[in-house]
Amino acid sequence: MTRYPISKKYSYILLSINPPCADALKLRKAMQDGLTETFGITASGTYLDILWIAESGSEIVIRLSEEDAPKLMAAVVITPASPRFSTIKQTNFLPSLLLSKERFT
Repeated sequence: MTRYPISKKYSYILLSINPPCADALKLRKAMQDGLTETFGITASGTYLDILWIAESGSEIVIRLSEEDAPKLMAAVVITPASPRFSTIKQTNFLPSLLLSKERFT
């Protein structure tokens, strides 16, 4: 039997949002502004996908390249703009973000 390693091409990040916000465009803009402020204009073009936003707007799951994940996590935590993001968990394996069945229903 041949084994194939799991691709580590992407990184998945679960972030909390305060104050809660369910507007995907506003959240993406806040992340881009944080990247611009922290790492300059070229970092603001970082490609990321918003995979899930909690109905309450209190959490978000994003996918981005493995190389860009540390920059994004630093930028959103450092930036004082609203909404504020806090990293809950970062992983290369999306299912590992499932901490409880209730979270993604």
